[in-house]
Amino acid sequence: MLALLLAATIQGPADIASLTLASDAVVRAEVLGKETHWGAGGGEIFTTVTLRPLEIWKGEPAAQFSLLVPGGRQGELDQVVQGAALFREGEEVVVFLERRTPGVYQVARMALGKFTVGAVSRRAVRDRSGLSCVGCGADEADALPLDELRARVLGSLRK
Repeated sequence: MLALLLAATIQGPADIASLTLASDAVVRAEVLGKETHWGAGGGEIFTTVTLRPLEIWKGEPAAQFSLLVPGGRQGELDQVVQGAALFREGEEVVVFLERRTPGVYQVARMALGKFTVGAVSRRAVRDRSGLSCVGCGADEADALPLDELRARVLGSLRK
């Protein structure tokens, strides 16, 4: 019960321009699949999410790349990491990425760096559940048209 009351605290800002500049890559992508595994020490579970880029707005990820996300389900054990971005197979996303190793990334600023794209609405929506952000502004957009998100990312790169 206590776990439901906790939230991960992330250092902001998390506006589109700041996320873009802090990221190694920004990609609109399709989630192809995911697989969970134990971390090197055996005490943590991680999920590897495989993505296929639909558009690359910044950086040069491969034609298929992986994200390492903390938490997941391994056998009968669920490990939930508050504030971690969640992914579903077949989902369209825009992700702000930090490179870990060649071909492997993590989502920048946990769930703040992931937007889900609605199939019909074409709106990009960010989920802040389980997150507390220090230094985030009240004006940071969590839902906007995909075209506007793209324009903000590309506009940040031109400054």
